[in-house]
Amino acid sequence: MPVRWLSPSPVLRVERFSSFEEFRSNDILGGVTSTPLHSTAFSVARSILALSDSLLVLQRSFAREMEGNFGTDRGVGLVIPLAFHATMNGRAVGDSAIGIIRGRSPTRVVEQHANTYLMLRFGSDMHNRGWADFNDGIRLFELAPATMQALRAVVLDMFCLASSSGDLKEFDRPSRQMQETLIAALDNGLVRDCVKQARPGSFGRHRKLVERLDELAEALGGTDLYSCDLAQTLGVSIRTLQTAVQHVCGVSVHQYLRSKRMWLVRKLLVTGRPLLTVTAAAQANGFWHMSDFARCYYKAYGESPSETLARARGR
Repeated sequence: MPVRWLSPSPVLRVERFSSFEEFRSNDILGGVTSTPLHSTAFSVARSILALSDSLLVLQRSFAREMEGNFGTDRGVGLVIPLAFHATMNGRAVGDSAIGIIRGRSPTRVVEQHANTYLMLRFGSDMHNRGWADFNDGIRLFELAPATMQALRAVVLDMFCLASSSGDLKEFDRPSRQMQETLIAALDNGLVRDCVKQARPGSFGRHRKLVERLDELAEALGGTDLYSCDLAQTLGVSIRTLQTAVQHVCGVSVHQYLRSKRMWLVRKLLVTGRPLLTVTAAAQANGFWHMSDFARCYYKAYGESPSETLARARGR
């Protein structure tokens, strides 16, 4: 969905500018001054979404030069391209690379035409996830096409849901799980193979950690399974938890926790309760994207969630 098609909602702020005089930079990743390359045909659209520990700005820009101390004074910033070609400090940058920014860095960017990209800032420095382990400056990370496409799909799904949401309180329910999904998509592209880096003889220790994770997940239920919180409760770094789950189970933390939440949904559906709906069961266990949920459910159980519910009701 093009940025200009998104509609404002109680959750999503939409800004549009038809002239450079109207345009103002946002401060999510600020510090640069823009100079348009053309005096006519100016059009900028951007949508702003705030989550629990992140701020996202999806923007369609304009042909321009930008120069200044680009970055953020807190947390870590990212630029995720949807359709992007520019030069940064004399280097060509395409739409296969994610930019990660820590602190502020002297930067000159030339956009010869309009680009579409997400500017993202996390309140946390994200040092503990196993990616972006540097202190200052801007780094570019090339992602495989399929990984980048999956990340873009998550971004667009988030903004589409925010655009269609009519209730701020209702949106608060899935917003943190949305952020978890976004972080997982970034992990998928940026975390190196942690099992290869595991110390010899660590499998037993990792198995015990996964057993503790299982006990904790069982106690919490389906809605509060967030990787950072779980790692903190278990007294380990998120990187250690990632490595343990990958080492023992062969999947990422996000996939592992999703499978647990999926099983809780199935347990609900097989009860066949008269007023139960698939959407209610999924949302009760932290699923916010219904089509993705249905696809993953079918892959896991060989039938759609609606088929499970219908069979439980004897239909």
